[in-house]
Amino acid sequence: MEIAEKKIYLISNGDFRDSACETGWPKQKETIALVSESLAKLGYGSLALPEYNDSNKHGFLTRQCYGTELFSKIAPEAPVIIVLSIWAYSHHVASGLQTHKGPILLLGNFDGTWPGLVSLLNHSATLSRLCVRHSRLWSETFAADEVFMEKLKKWCETGTVKYDDSHLALADDLSLSSKADEFGRRLASDIINNKRILGQFDPGCMGMLNTLIDPAKLGAIGMPLELLNQSDLVAEMAMVSDKEAQGHLNWLVDKGAWFDWGVDQYDDLVHGQVLEQMKMYSAAARYTKRFGLAALGIPYQVGLVRCVAASDLAEGMLNNADRPEVRDPDTKEIIRPGKPIIHFNEGDVGSGVPQVIMNDIFEMKGMAPETTLHDIRWGREYDNKFVWVFEISGGAPPAHFGGWKNAKVYRQPSVYFPLGGGSCSGVSQPGTITWARFYETYGTIGMDCGIGEVLALDKDEVQERLDLTTAEWPIANVHIPGYDRDQCMSSHMSNHITIGYGNILQELIATCKHLSIPTRVVGDVKETLG
Repeated sequence: MEIAEKKIYLISNGDFRDSACETGWPKQKETIALVSESLAKLGYGSLALPEYNDSNKHGFLTRQCYGTELFSKIAPEAPVIIVLSIWAYSHHVASGLQTHKGPILLLGNFDGTWPGLVSLLNHSATLSRLCVRHSRLWSETFAADEVFMEKLKKWCETGTVKYDDSHLALADDLSLSSKADEFGRRLASDIINNKRILGQFDPGCMGMLNTLIDPAKLGAIGMPLELLNQSDLVAEMAMVSDKEAQGHLNWLVDKGAWFDWGVDQYDDLVHGQVLEQMKMYSAAARYTKRFGLAALGIPYQVGLVRCVAASDLAEGMLNNADRPEVRDPDTKEIIRPGKPIIHFNEGDVGSGVPQVIMNDIFEMKGMAPETTLHDIRWGREYDNKFVWVFEISGGAPPAHFGGWKNAKVYRQPSVYFPLGGGSCSGVSQPGTITWARFYETYGTIGMDCGIGEVLALDKDEVQERLDLTTAEWPIANVHIPGYDRDQCMSSHMSNHITIGYGNILQELIATCKHLSIPTRVVGDVKETLG
């Protein structure tokens, strides 16, 4: 039997992990109430689904099968709002939405502590990847937010929400220097001729289908996939000796990295967890040699989270040029000495592609080569500028903090990381950055890119930003002129953004041009390119 029509359905999509969903349910319940109130003010009724589950202590969808069952009971033409206030796995609802005929709205809270905005960007990129038409909407105050209410009213009446996109410019309409164009032509030719193989472990296991890019499209730009398996990574870790792992840890301590050691493995960072991370670091380096990879991506959740300590400290080490040496067990040669082993966090190929291109550009120009992705986690005004909080779950390269002496290793939060392991954390140093995002949307690939600035904020502001988000994770406080809250939330093609220090925008655009990657230049920097 179908659920009654003439209702706007409010769907609570959640994490795979019940522990995370239980923690986030009070915020979701509050958000549902605020959305229901907003709709009621516009004269619309609503029904929140699924119902609260007493045994699980939450009312979230936690599996794709639960999502498909729920959508089988909703009229195909009914209006649906996916209400997002915590991290949620987009594929739980994506398959139901692929066959849904009614209007779809992704609605997130804009809050640092409860990252509905991160989920919104992930869900939107996933649906775009799957060619599902939808709209986006976000707010901090909901019914008290006049702009939000106006756009919600428009969606209720028309089924769509539109935004100004004047902050975007097609790269083909802009001018590059002849020097940058020639640089891009040479690099693109090398990528096509010699390939940059991307090693991706168990894609999709973190609930981000936007990280899955058509292999045919990747191969056409000279970046073919090597699909790898998490279980084999664990097997390779078992072949790394305790002595080798301890040697890596000793190296980090000698370099000045600070560890928040404790004695209770269930809540504290302990020696055994970090040794596992050191073994993962060696195992990942061996993979790059064995398979001839230009980069690799390890998605820690679902799978590794039940087997080994968190991957994040290893990820930060890999992306850093200054890192412990790893020898190939067969040839005894040091693997990529003095260079990063490019790692795209969370197995996100949409970051791997720009990281590889940016790394090549940095090295060719003799610049610091380190890159990383971050979540677009939150942001607010500071000193008359909108300053984003970029955070990743622990794996930024210490070069971005000013070196290992500024790196801090905290135990990952137990609710998400029951087997522990350390983050690779610090505050990113001030400076100009180039940022990018590669994606697939409605059957075509694309790259968005621009220029930003990591700002040095006062200590109290930095600490408050950490406390309002996740204090154990690395942070970059970034201002992107012309890419403030609403511009980014309306058009960014992922919950992730890739950064590296220095202005290489023209070379990046030129390389994309010669690889036939459609490119958009974002923010005020477009005005400097003709």
